[in-house]
Amino acid sequence: MLYIQFEIQNTSKFEDFQTLYNHMVKVRQPSFKFDDVGPEFDWDTMPEEEVEAALKELNTFLDQQVQPEIYRYKELIPRYAKEFLENYLQNENKKSGYFGEPDALSIFNYLEFGFEVDMDQLKKTNDSFGIVEFSTENYPFGGLERFIMTLAAYELKPVTCFDGFNTCKFHWMSPFEYETVISTKKNHFTKITKWISNSFVKKSFF
Repeated sequence: MLYIQFEIQNTSKFEDFQTLYNHMVKVRQPSFKFDDVGPEFDWDTMPEEEVEAALKELNTFLDQQVQPEIYRYKELIPRYAKEFLENYLQNENKKSGYFGEPDALSIFNYLEFGFEVDMDQLKKTNDSFGIVEFSTENYPFGGLERFIMTLAAYELKPVTCFDGFNTCKFHWMSPFEYETVISTKKNHFTKITKWISNSFVKKSFF
């Protein structure tokens, strides 16, 4: 079980993150499908006073279908989190010498499909701290960096994590930069190596 423990610096933003977390759980369900059918109305029998609301609902659905991932991004990620993630990407671009426009949609795409984990649990451990737990059968699984920065965007500041190999503590140097310090190794490396070996053997037969 992988996890990230975090400090809750803003309770209302924790509630905002719960909305995104619930979406991440939903899209990972085996039978999940995005709605591409849309609403159906009996226009012939619909009362005139309901037509305007029905047209609005239909137009909203059609707008969603043009660029559905952008619509989901706008609906699910609050403005303050978008600004944080764009500033983070701009900071990363500057370090790498790339001066293109930062696009936080790439992080949303990662949260939906690039972060190859099952979201197991999100909860408060007390009024000031919480934990998000996840598991995976894939290695590598998309990495933790962008998920860590997503938590930070909601003022859920990561303090410790287990990344599959080590339990680490975070030392934040700026809003977008941190160091991790290994606090314990135990037998995690042996367990993960055994699991990777077993997965490779299993996959080689199919």
